[in-house]
Amino acid sequence: MQKYHQDERYLKAMEYYLAGQWNEASEAFAALVVEYPKESFLQLLQGNISYSRGNLDQAVEEYQAAIEARPDFGNAYYKLGVCLYRMGRLKKALEAFKKVVELGDQSHAMASYFVGLIYFFLGDDESARDAFDSFRKLSPESMIANFYLAQLRIKHKEFQAALELLNELVDVTPHFAEVHYMLGTVHYGLHNNTEAIQCFQRALELNPEDERTKTKLTLLTDVQWP
Repeated sequence: MQKYHQDERYLKAMEYYLAGQWNEASEAFAALVVEYPKESFLQLLQGNISYSRGNLDQAVEEYQAAIEARPDFGNAYYKLGVCLYRMGRLKKALEAFKKVVELGDQSHAMASYFVGLIYFFLGDDESARDAFDSFRKLSPESMIANFYLAQLRIKHKEFQAALELLNELVDVTPHFAEVHYMLGTVHYGLHNNTEAIQCFQRALELNPEDERTKTKLTLLTDVQWP
């Protein structure tokens, strides 16, 4: 047990923190950090408070301080990555998330997701696919990876692989219009026109304003969709 765990000021600071009383919690933890400057968990909590208050620049400094105090602190790297991601500092966020993956921290699964998402935005399809594959193995129940992996497969005209991913996804998200649109695109790519029409019709039922779907249906049926 860390020394500060027995400090009454820490217990009071945690009361403020758990109650969402950010001003009081920040002041209380700031005093504790002065007395326990090498305690990375206190720095992490300070970062969480700043993040919750929308002070992202300050949160970054505090997460970095937590990492300096404990270089293998995977949770601090993860929180830093999320903060940098929100700030649009994607390359720096990528470095932080990749460090979490390297450390094998308990946040490894979501870190892999963010790595995939950033690479996806940056147009590095191969790295994005590797990261989403890793996330899918670590968190198969989420199905988020299926969505992005299917997009990548479609982009590279790997329609059969995309179909398998989307069939898994549609069972979990039957009312997600975009999944039905993607399924229609895949079936069209595989020359399964009847299945493609059915998928596009379902997508249009769920999202009647989708002009992409109307165009695809018009192309396949020679009917002008309103």
